[in-house]
Amino acid sequence: MKKTALALSLPLVLAGTFTGELYRYVFVRGGSPVLNPLLNKKGHAEDYYRHRDACAERLRRRPQERWEIRSGRGEKLCGYYIPGGGEGKRVAFLVHGYTSEHAETAGMFCDYYRGRGFDLFCCDNTAHGDSEGRFVGFDVFESEDCLLWLDELQKRLGPQVQVLLHGFSMGGATVLKMAERCPENVRAIVADSAYQDGYAQLKGQLGPMIKPLALLHRALSGCDLRKSDVRPSLDKCRLPILFVQGEEDKTVPFTNGPALYAAYAGEKDCLFVPGAKHVECMHAAPEAYAGKLDRLIGRAFG
Repeated sequence: MKKTALALSLPLVLAGTFTGELYRYVFVRGGSPVLNPLLNKKGHAEDYYRHRDACAERLRRRPQERWEIRSGRGEKLCGYYIPGGGEGKRVAFLVHGYTSEHAETAGMFCDYYRGRGFDLFCCDNTAHGDSEGRFVGFDVFESEDCLLWLDELQKRLGPQVQVLLHGFSMGGATVLKMAERCPENVRAIVADSAYQDGYAQLKGQLGPMIKPLALLHRALSGCDLRKSDVRPSLDKCRLPILFVQGEEDKTVPFTNGPALYAAYAGEKDCLFVPGAKHVECMHAAPEAYAGKLDRLIGRAFG
């Protein structure tokens, strides 16, 4: 009798353990000690990582101010203001993606924006980098937090500051999610490798497990993934937007970029780079990327 009960309960125990580890791997800071070694694989060639990491290190060595605010959930959030050529009047606000952090993302763009007369601001999103937080919001939490950072920029630099929002992957979805709620001093948006809908993005990776995991995430963190779709925000936005994506992006399927571009009714442009992988366009095609940014800045900032 005991052996029968054990045989019947063992599959349930294993299923529960797997679900818990998968939840930790996807939604919780630091991931899963069980699944991380099995599932975390490098998605780029080594030259990309060398370039990215060298740029990140240069950015960390630049003179900068560390700012702190509190999220609506009570978490301490950290941001980094790097003076450049903007004199506090023009700021490029760069938003990193899933499991990344501010310098790793912003470093490759630092010289470009400084050369165009922009200061830089970049933050560590909730549950990333130096910021507090345990759960990833897949643009739901992050868009609310970045709106608070926009308020902080105005408080510290004055109402005259003009901002360009530039997000990558989950950060690209974040800047699109907040697009119709931005204050008037935001002049343009760049969405690099953004997904259309966080729930659909995760469903493509998790399959039928998305339903129980999404319910668990809502119960534990308060994050409703059904609110992660960026398209309703785009319907109400009229800022100029540059959509960027690599045509060999397997992390966020390439179909997202053209679909977002086609769906947006406002002023828009796009850069889709053949051969480039996820968030790899500045590495693979720096001149083309700079040219598109130059045109966007010329139109939006004069």
